[in-house]
Amino acid sequence: MKSLPIAQQDALAQRRIHIAERVGRGGAASYAYALAQMARAAADAWLSRRASSKGAALTLYVLFSLAPMLILVVALASIFFDENAVRRALLTELGGLTGAQGGDALKAIIAGARRADEGLAASIISGVIVLVTATSAFAELKESLDELWQIPPSEGSGVWLFVKERILSFGLLLVLALMLMMTLAVNAGLAALQGSWADPTDPGKLLQYALSGLSMVIVTVIFALIYKYLPATPIAWGDVIVGAILTAILFMGGKVLIGLYLGHGDFGNAYGAAGSIVALITWIYYSAQIFFFGALFTHEYAMTLGSRRDRLKRY
Repeated sequence: MKSLPIAQQDALAQRRIHIAERVGRGGAASYAYALAQMARAAADAWLSRRASSKGAALTLYVLFSLAPMLILVVALASIFFDENAVRRALLTELGGLTGAQGGDALKAIIAGARRADEGLAASIISGVIVLVTATSAFAELKESLDELWQIPPSEGSGVWLFVKERILSFGLLLVLALMLMMTLAVNAGLAALQGSWADPTDPGKLLQYALSGLSMVIVTVIFALIYKYLPATPIAWGDVIVGAILTAILFMGGKVLIGLYLGHGDFGNAYGAAGSIVALITWIYYSAQIFFFGALFTHEYAMTLGSRRDRLKRY
């Protein structure tokens, strides 16, 4: 893994010290200045460490893992809720992020995930294949984060590392299923509340705001868990929360911009039947760029103002 020249490493360390000292003197302006400088450093790292290429690789892994990932999430959430309700909730949440054309592709993927009854042996084999494939995207995400944060490769048995990564990835899929179940429960509660209002024809602005807030919380929690547990290095929750909130804000704001782009791009005429898939690929790719920028900002925050500010670790 490539390191910066010594002179640049020292200059970066001095800049971090200067930012921390300025924030230490207090004031909102100092903190805003620090955030801007850390964002600039994260952008520099995003360019120098080729995050865009990593985003392209991650997009490919996500595409191959998406169907089995959705199968697992739906299966886990369906233990407690009706399967059709789970599918509708998943489509609503993901469709709100990807836009209409990306949502069409997701709808086709989820519809195609319905499997016919199989024998025991076939069910076990297909279950193992689904599990391994579904966790591949998280394994690739872990490797990308380790490279972006310049974490040395883990030592140990290749088989054990593979199993450990898959267990961790499956744990994150469990969290996604729990988030989906929480969304279903909250939606049911809000729908009941809306039904008790004096005017049942009221469009329910409160409901819309509550669902938007819930989506923001869910996205923030998911980013925080990924930044906390996927990289092969300990990182404090205080560092993770700041980075996750920023990434969630950028992600939700980027969703609007990407949606405008997808809405004005005529993917149907340009790509025919594959238009919805191309729209989904576009959304995944640009979302990956936002995610990696947030990861680099989290690392920069940890090194400048967070738990690692006293470590003169070279960038």
